[in-house]
Amino acid sequence: MVNNANLNTLALERKIHLLNLSVILKAYLTTLSMLPSIFEKAFGNLSLEQLKKKYTTKESQFVWINGMNIHYRLTGQGPLLLLVHGIGSSLHTWSEWHDYLSKDFTVVSLDIPGFGLTGGHPYHDYSFPMYNSVFDQLLDHLKADKVFMAGNSLGGLLTWQYALHAPERLQKIVLMDAAGFNTTKAELSDIGFHLTIHPFTKKISHYFTPRSLIKSSYSNAVYDASKITEKQVDTYYELLLRKGNRENFSAILENLILTNNHPVGSIRKIQTPTLIMWGEEDNLINVSCAYKFKQTIKGSKLLIYEKVGHLPMEEIPEQSAQDTKSFLLDNQNNE
Repeated sequence: MVNNANLNTLALERKIHLLNLSVILKAYLTTLSMLPSIFEKAFGNLSLEQLKKKYTTKESQFVWINGMNIHYRLTGQGPLLLLVHGIGSSLHTWSEWHDYLSKDFTVVSLDIPGFGLTGGHPYHDYSFPMYNSVFDQLLDHLKADKVFMAGNSLGGLLTWQYALHAPERLQKIVLMDAAGFNTTKAELSDIGFHLTIHPFTKKISHYFTPRSLIKSSYSNAVYDASKITEKQVDTYYELLLRKGNRENFSAILENLILTNNHPVGSIRKIQTPTLIMWGEEDNLINVSCAYKFKQTIKGSKLLIYEKVGHLPMEEIPEQSAQDTKSFLLDNQNNE
């Protein structure tokens, strides 16, 4: 039999054990709450001044629109082609397209609000009307009435949204691995994307972003990761470290891409001549969406690239640029 003394001893030991667990848990939670400030001090953000020195080009220009100093690049001459990048990216994703297309077009790429040297919206407005307003005012600034427009991923979503907003302004559009067809959290295949929206990791991801995570996400986005250069990884990584850009990533992914899934009826209203381009090995937005766009947009054309992932303008820049040029200039006077 267990006597009262032994019972009292066991009870006391249990209380001490529970107290120790409580202290450990409290310390753990306190440490977790401090992690953002620790990481910020350890890793920090890169200043706009630092980033401008490295990531402006000789063709870079800036224009104030809706409280944001929009960074854009303008090269070439001819009809204007506006290029819109995807989430977490920048105008540098179009660098080789500038090289290939500037003989035939005035090529304009921009850091869309939320990313790159443009940075965040002053009131954190990442809605379609805000982006449409930025495109309207940028094109007004450039004195461009009729233009072509091409977008990749999120940029593709913004491109077809703009075609609904200002069809009279767009001659033709190119949708490259475009978002917009019922993207859900369950369909996100990239761990980095999940970390930026998960309740337990989102806050930490805004302060602590290992370069290896960005490289992993970039590698997942392309078909042949062996062709990725360290300079390309640095561009994605360092521009994401601008203050606010990581928070913008989470907000745009959650509130624009994952929750603003538009019915087929909305996409079906697009009347602008459309080229759909897609990498067959796209790990982020499945190639099945290419066929959905083709079926939904009347008269659209479709190109599927074998052994290409989510970023054809980076993976096969010459071929994708040439295909774009052929589509945009084909019978353009008859459009």
